[in-house]
Amino acid sequence: MRRRTKLAFVAGGAMAAIAGGVIARGRLGDHATESLQPDEDAIFSVFAPGGKYAYWCNGPSGWVIAKVMPFLERNLYGAVAEMLDLQPEDELLDIGCGPGAFLAAKAQHVRRVVGLDVSSTMLRQAERRLADRIEAGSASLVTASAAVLPFGDGEFSAVTAINAPVKHAEAFRVLRPGGRLVFADPEPRRSSSEPASGWDVPRWSEADHRRMFEDAGFTDVTTRSVGIPPMGGELLVSGRKPAAS
Repeated sequence: MRRRTKLAFVAGGAMAAIAGGVIARGRLGDHATESLQPDEDAIFSVFAPGGKYAYWCNGPSGWVIAKVMPFLERNLYGAVAEMLDLQPEDELLDIGCGPGAFLAAKAQHVRRVVGLDVSSTMLRQAERRLADRIEAGSASLVTASAAVLPFGDGEFSAVTAINAPVKHAEAFRVLRPGGRLVFADPEPRRSSSEPASGWDVPRWSEADHRRMFEDAGFTDVTTRSVGIPPMGGELLVSGRKPAAS
């Protein structure tokens, strides 16, 4: 599941070309007047099936977004891969894997990859893209929420969450000692004058992201900006689970 304003606009245009019209103006108009929900875990449900904005990642709109996402995010994928520095022995979990484009483009050489998403529309595209690896047993796809990851402690050496929600403590738990997390925020809050929420979910500053990583136990926290707002400007944050003593 990818939470990106720019995908919303591109998907709307694509739907116009395919279906002869854009998504209803009333739905798009909601974005400017969002207020922060008291439950910060709302980010794990508003774009999921049954959520307020489920149409962006599911059904016809989700299908369109799944098609355009690999093209819009290819530069971002490169930046994430560089920051993560994947090695052949890695076992990678991609939270909110969407159509599986990052796994297919940047993780072909790693030992095992797992894509997790709540959208069956996205996962069907990922299944096609990763068909050979799934058949070979070196890739798998899981339908689940990132709020509670359905994996054992220390199961992965690397975790990504590219424009998808992450619960830092859960990512920390499923990483083995020395494992890395790279998170990409598509709409970081760059100043206190900017709205504190959008699409019914919180917006976080660079300092907020550093704090959340460190509170979960990550060390070596680093950040990097990619692209130029408003059609870019993602904030990448990486951290490492301390090696066992």
